[in-house]
Amino acid sequence: MAALPSHPSGQEVGRIDDLLDEGWRGLRFPRDLEARFLNDTAAERIRRLLLNSVFVAAAFNLFLVSDYLMVPDQFDLALRLRLLVFTPLLFAVIIVLARLNLPRVREGMAAVSGMAAALISAGLCVLSTDVLAPAYLVSLTSILTFASGVARMRFRPALGLDVSVVLFCLVSAWLMRERAPAALLIPVVMTVVATAVFTLYASYTMEKDERRNWLMRLREHLLLDELASANEDLDRVSRSDMLTGVANRRHVDEFLAQVWERARMDGTEVSVMMIDVDHFKAYNDRYGHPEGDACLRDVATTLKRRLRRPTDLVGRFGGEEFIAVLTDTPLSTAQAAAERVRKGVEGLNRLHSASSTHAIVTVSVGVACMRPSAPHATPAQLISAADEALYQAKHLGRNRVFAFGTAD
Repeated sequence: MAALPSHPSGQEVGRIDDLLDEGWRGLRFPRDLEARFLNDTAAERIRRLLLNSVFVAAAFNLFLVSDYLMVPDQFDLALRLRLLVFTPLLFAVIIVLARLNLPRVREGMAAVSGMAAALISAGLCVLSTDVLAPAYLVSLTSILTFASGVARMRFRPALGLDVSVVLFCLVSAWLMRERAPAALLIPVVMTVVATAVFTLYASYTMEKDERRNWLMRLREHLLLDELASANEDLDRVSRSDMLTGVANRRHVDEFLAQVWERARMDGTEVSVMMIDVDHFKAYNDRYGHPEGDACLRDVATTLKRRLRRPTDLVGRFGGEEFIAVLTDTPLSTAQAAAERVRKGVEGLNRLHSASSTHAIVTVSVGVACMRPSAPHATPAQLISAADEALYQAKHLGRNRVFAFGTAD
């Protein structure tokens, strides 16, 4: 049996195995895989983004309670910034980006939204003269933990957000150094920095796990595709004649049984052609088996070209004999098709000097037709009738069509 063709999915699986074994740099796949990863995860990211926007708006505005308690002198400004500026802009940005298939822009804008939230919180602390304002800088940690733990922001945008939040915290602490003791500001800054480091590590780990899990799912998907493709190839090979490429005897029998049952229920007719290459043994003896194989392939190709209906089947019945099953075909139509086949083979003009019938390769064709709904009709009887018609065509001088049908 010929070897089955290799499939591109097999090469892709090997490539994924290399990535799983050796890793990948900078949390980025090769260009084509990266595009596929972003596309495959886009729907889940958009869904999470929309849900997170609701949580962010609710949590960010809930901090108005803390604003009232920690920076009461800036409460009016906090109310305007949180409710009238940040929240509408947040929803506008999320809705627009959710409709655009721009993954990196979408992730970047999520980080920018976090930066804006952090800037508002830090700004309120700096502008406030309340004694509790410096301690309120610790609220920046909530933005970092939300971005990492709830939003599961990917590492690169999370890195930008965390660095920005730490800078905001450092600048704010510096601006408040005259009115707050170092014993308060240093622990606050250290808490924000530590939170940034921990959440960055969590973002990196989660994205790496997400990408690894995606690679494993993709690998499994490709393996299943490869298996299905291999099974299809095996099925095709098991149903095809390896020399000529047409259906083999097993496939013909299965196809005829299915066609027969359908025609029996529909009340239609089924026709069968039996085609024999005239004096083929003499052809093999004269020209050799390789040339004989080439002759059979040419005949098979001609049969497929002359019998082009997708509902018909051409097969090799054995040796130099072929068979064609014609569905929903009366005898007259089948006989005309058989004549086209005969002329088509004759038109090949393949030299056959050992033939006592003609100087070129020819075929004899027997045609039979039955209505499966007729009493006692069977597929075996139809093939037997076509075989008998073929015998008559050969008996009458070959290179001809002989046809007959049975009564209903």
